Amino acid sequence: MNMKVACAPCCWGVEPSELSVNPSWGRILVEAREAGYEGIELGPIGYFPDDPELLKSALRVRGLRACAGNLHEAFSDPSARQRIVEKAEKEVRRLVAIGVDKLLIMDAKNTVRDAYVGQSVIAPRLNRESMAAMIATILEVVALAEQQGIRVLLHPSSGGYVAFEDEIAAVMNAIPANKLGLCLDVGHLYIDGMQPEVMLRRYANRLEHVHVKDIDAQQLHQVRRDRCGIHQAYSQSLTRPLGQGSIKLNEIWRLLKEMNYQGWLVVEQEHPVSAIETVKQDLAKSRTYLSDCGV
Repeated sequence: MNMKVACAPCCWGVEPSELSVNPSWGRILVEAREAGYEGIELGPIGYFPDDPELLKSALRVRGLRACAGNLHEAFSDPSARQRIVEKAEKEVRRLVAIGVDKLLIMDAKNTVRDAYVGQSVIAPRLNRESMAAMIATILEVVALAEQQGIRVLLHPSSGGYVAFEDEIAAVMNAIPANKLGLCLDVGHLYIDGMQPEVMLRRYANRLEHVHVKDIDAQQLHQVRRDRCGIHQAYSQSLTRPLGQGSIKLNEIWRLLKEMNYQGWLVVEQEHPVSAIETVKQDLAKSRTYLSDCGV
């Protein structure tokens, strides 16, 4: 399979970029390369340096490529629109400067929906007006990104208001493929009650970026039972090295090969910062597993 394999800063517990406990970005680049990866996502805005020349040099020295930017914001909150647009403008400028052409957008987890991870049947939804407002915010980001040659991809994400099958469909139906592509995360799909292979096939014509996790089904059952939220779930070893969880990953590889998918495959295994010493080892296990699968 002709796929490029990357990892992401969330593997090291990097989420909100302002947390002082985040590991250094230099360490992440070194360990990503040593674990066998050729690419890295940029993670939360503000984590990697704003200076594009510094970042390009650091990536080049380590033999890595940046594969996508990330805008993880409260798209479902109409009052956040101006802030989101301002952040998007800044991130788009940086992506252009470092030669990255994709921006992933995610509705951030919130206190209401985070308690319903994996609970599609009972989880509250946005009403029609709120969904329309979110679509409008997405379209504003798409418009400014298009002007700079950046392709925007929706990333459905557990704990936010674009997580479940009907919500993904609502956004995809509202915004045409020439405006908005799709990044599907195999792990999030599984967590939120979908069959990843079904969703990959359904949206094959819009799929431009893939995230892959492996999930411990027993831990997922506890997360749903305890309604503990997605980040707490990650701290309880919900994600596992590829091949050591419950997702039928061989079906994913078969389908991606059938689709002739040639984009990035981004490995994610979220660790709490307290477990940072195991990250490189776990990522190396996942990379070896992928190689054994012909990826």
